This record gives sequence, structure tokens and C-alpha cells, in this order.
Amino acid sequence: MGAFVQIVGSFKETLQKIFIRGELDEYEDDKQMHCNARLAEMLDKLSQDLQSSVNFSENFLVEEMQILEEANGIRLPHFFPHLVFSSLLKRRVNSVSDLPICFVNKVCGYLEIVCVRVLMDCCGSYPQLLPSMKKATQNVMGRMKIKFMERVDEMIEMEKMTDYTCDPEFIPSYNKLMGNRDLFLNSLNCLYNSSQTLNMEGYSIYVKHLNDVSENIRNQAFDLKMRMTAYWKIVLKRMVDYLALQLRFFMQQVVNKEIEAQVVNEVMVNGGGIEKMLAEPPSVAKKRERLQSSISLLKESKEIIEQVMDGIVVTSD
Repeated sequence: MGAFVQIVGSFKETLQKIFIRGELDEYEDDKQMHCNARLAEMLDKLSQDLQSSVNFSENFLVEEMQILEEANGIRLPHFFPHLVFSSLLKRRVNSVSDLPICFVNKVCGYLEIVCVRVLMDCCGSYPQLLPSMKKATQNVMGRMKIKFMERVDEMIEMEKMTDYTCDPEFIPSYNKLMGNRDLFLNSLNCLYNSSQTLNMEGYSIYVKHLNDVSENIRNQAFDLKMRMTAYWKIVLKRMVDYLALQLRFFMQQVVNKEIEAQVVNEVMVNGGGIEKMLAEPPSVAKKRERLQSSISLLKESKEIIEQVMDGIVVTSD
């Protein structure tokens, strides 16, 4: 029983070191076990993938004009309803919704691998404990993944439902983007720009396809594009921040509150008790009996040899 308690305690302490405190002393030369660094890399990759969804150059204003056309109605010109922005926002969120889900799958898979590796090291002298403890660990990580995925689904739905931010940078960012409006209009009217392209926000944008679009629709589409661009940057940052906070929260919950209780329950209840787990397997018992028989035979052989040697010595005398 004492050995089991020591194994569970060592398992939990090691996970606290590499998951929560970020200590590297036990796996200093194994980068795969440097958990905080690997998770930070995964978050950075997610952020880069999300940022790649910000694109000016492809079919400039086409999507915005399509939404404006479908939202057209009997109302004053030059004004588009909030429904237009909401519809575009839903499209944008749906277009990147797979990325957070893939992130959760990747992170949870990695954390489970780390947990099992630590568990195998802790159970080195008691391999018979490994199956039950591994099963308990995988169950805990599986539940964490389900909860994490639920939070991600909620995050995606919330972003689609409400367009809101208290970020003070939204208005300045929008105004800066709208400052490109004159450049945009000039590129359409410029007789010397045969290719009709302009550089905006580091992108080379082709605008010739907008020549036949009415000025009202074109201006509204440009405004909608700039509003969404300013807001979309905030949405992407919010997604990454939310995922990082949720990840750290679930890691704390698993290590400090769940995994120890689950392991003990699996071994003591579902596994039939620690005595049964540490009981000698039949195969080992048979080997032990054979070894004991061999030892007894060797002892008898030794006694016989000693008697023979004593007889030889007496005869010589």
C-alpha cells in the first residue's frame, strides 16, 4: 500500500512540475516533455493560422457586395442594416471554426502522451499497476477534452451571436483603414493605372472588377470591409486568449483535483484493490517454484559432493 501511495504522489508531483510550474529538471534533455514551451508553440501556430484569414487581395469587396445585395430592402440609401455586418461576421467565424477545434485535439493528444510517459516512469518497479493507472489517466484526459471542446463550441457561437468589444483600438483602427478610401477611389478613376491595382495594408489589390459597380454599393462594401477588418483582428486575438486561459484552467483542474482521485478509484475499486494488483502473477509463481526446486536440488548436490570429498580424504589417510 505504501508503494502505491508513493507512486501516486510522485505522479502528481511530476505533473505539477511540468504542467503547472514549468520545471524541467526531471526531463531536462527531452524537449518533448517541456510542456509549457510546446504548448506555447501550439498557441503561436494557432495565432498565425488565424491571422492568415485576414486577406485583402483575393476578390476585393466581392463577398461584401454579395451580402449587401442579399440584404437589400425598401429603406433609405447609403445605410446598411446591422444584419449585414452580422451575416459577414458569421461567415468569417465559420471559416476559421475548424482551427480552434484542431488545436484542442492536438493539445489534448499531446498532454495525454506526456501523462502516460510520466506514469510509465513512476510505475517502473510495479508494472502491474500501469494498466489501471493508465486507464484512469486516459479517462481524465478524455473528460478534459470533452469539456474543452464544449468551451470552444460556446466561444464560436458567442462570437457569431454578438459583435462587441471594449477595445479602445477598434475605432482608431477603423479610421485608419477608412483613410485608404481616397486611394481606393483614385485607383478606380486613374487613367494611367492600366492594371488598376493599389497597395493597401501591405497587400496588392486588384480593383478593375469594381468599375461597373454602382458607387453606392461600392462605397458601402468598402466601409463594411474596413469595419470587419478592424473588428476581426480583435476577434482573433480574443479567440487565442480565451483558448490559452481555458487550457491553463483545465490543466490546473486535472492535476490538482481530478487525476489523483481517479487513479485511486480505478485501482482500489475497479481494479479489485491494491493487494490484488500487487499479487504475484501465476506465471511468476511458477517460475519461483522452479527456482526454489533448483535451489533445493543444488543444496542436495552440494551435500553429496561434500560427503564424497570427505570419503576421499579419509581413504587417503
